[in-house]
Amino acid sequence: MEPIQTVGVLGVGTMGAGIVQLAAQTGHPVVACDRSVEALERAERYVREGLRRFADRGAFTEGEAEEHYERIQWTVDLGEMAPVGAAIEAIVEKVGPKKEAFRALDAIIAPDALLLTNTSSISITDLASATENPGRVCGTHFFTPPPVREAVEVPRGLLTTDETVERAKGLVRAFGKIPIAIQKDVPGFVANRFLMPMLIEASRLLDEGVASKEEIDLLVKKGLGFPIGPFELGDFIGLDVGLDVISYVHEELGDAYYTPPRLLKEMVRAGKLGRKTGEGFYSYGEEA
Repeated sequence: MEPIQTVGVLGVGTMGAGIVQLAAQTGHPVVACDRSVEALERAERYVREGLRRFADRGAFTEGEAEEHYERIQWTVDLGEMAPVGAAIEAIVEKVGPKKEAFRALDAIIAPDALLLTNTSSISITDLASATENPGRVCGTHFFTPPPVREAVEVPRGLLTTDETVERAKGLVRAFGKIPIAIQKDVPGFVANRFLMPMLIEASRLLDEGVASKEEIDLLVKKGLGFPIGPFELGDFIGLDVGLDVISYVHEELGDAYYTPPRLLKEMVRAGKLGRKTGEGFYSYGEEA
């Protein structure tokens, strides 16, 4: 199998921008596409800052950082994704918009190109049903932030071919990451089936007045040995994303345990989404 060279990323929010940076800094030409000019401008700043931080740490020189950045083509035109060897969808974590994106990408990329999704919970089989060739559809679930986290979930759908899985794993390795194949298409895959219950329990304990958010985070870090507390992590990934994942898993499994916590729903309704809005469970001010 020939290695994939050019990578397309559709959707350049926090996760998409991180994937763009990761692909570029590992030598891949990247087509970064979003229908929002503002989103593209934010992503450009995110990637430049991310590359600068890597250069400051000695991962590569400032000159190399600029070379990495120059590999990226920023565009609002989905048609410019046509020549990519792999298209990675990284838009909002909702079934309808993702299926629309898959339908559009399936119509323009080459028949032998991979069609990948950064979904953290949604059925690969369901998303692949929007395409003419579901065998080439696979998940590549990166973790926040993609340039830093070492592992990537590679969930397959019912009709995903073994060749697609192997090619997706090869691309992840080319990014310098560790691919973990998920053999069954279950809601939330593996990582979020661990993470979301922690956010659910933390929200319920806080809502019931059992302990403060600071105390709960401290116990998880200093007692259980986790590097980050559940409220800190929720703010980091985005409380809206967390709510979308919990809601999807609840709907798919029909398990009352996954009923989205009232507190979490209220915070999302109030626009307190975490670091990206400057306030979630904690306030971030200029840090966000």
